[in-house]
Amino acid sequence: MNFLCLSDFHGTVPFQIKEIVKESKIDAILYTGDYSPHGWGEGEGENTETPLNFLVGLGLPVFSVYGNIDPDISFFEEFERENKNFHFVHLKRLKAGGYYIVGIGDYLFPNRERAINSFESLLKKKPEKTIVLSHYPPKGVLDMTDTGENAGKKELKELIDKYRPLLFLCGHIHEAAGVSKIGRTTVINAAMKTVLAEIEDGEVNVSLV
Repeated sequence: MNFLCLSDFHGTVPFQIKEIVKESKIDAILYTGDYSPHGWGEGEGENTETPLNFLVGLGLPVFSVYGNIDPDISFFEEFERENKNFHFVHLKRLKAGGYYIVGIGDYLFPNRERAINSFESLLKKKPEKTIVLSHYPPKGVLDMTDTGENAGKKELKELIDKYRPLLFLCGHIHEAAGVSKIGRTTVINAAMKTVLAEIEDGEVNVSLV
């Protein structure tokens, strides 16, 4: 299967994606949150609909979690009800072809421990065929900020080490976008990038476009 991996639009609409979808055989779009523009306290959560409507308008299945400056869960659940090709996978597990997509968005509030426990219960089912959509990167992997801090989440790294999912897609730390590996797990930070991930026979091939 071919997946278009995206994250952190922040209110912008990268129209070149239309051409990529036309030219490439894309089966589904994977998005890891932060549709909304940065407002730094003013305007956060606004203009979320423009990027969302752009993605669903491409006519492909869109699997998504939400980011730390996006509206709350209820907003995305309502958008999902209104758009049949949009699948909100925060703390859910859905099938896409021969693979499973498990999501965890901005889980830090109100109950971090409960969210992680729910995520783990989903992740441990056939992890070798599981694609994780996480807004946050794992600690120490594609998570270094401009100030030299590893700002990823320790519990996510521990769960990758424990279950070794096939693919872990994240965003959030814009300056750390790229591709890495944790054992057999391919990790992609797609923040403000356009990434193609081709999965065939349990192998992940990644290209930046």
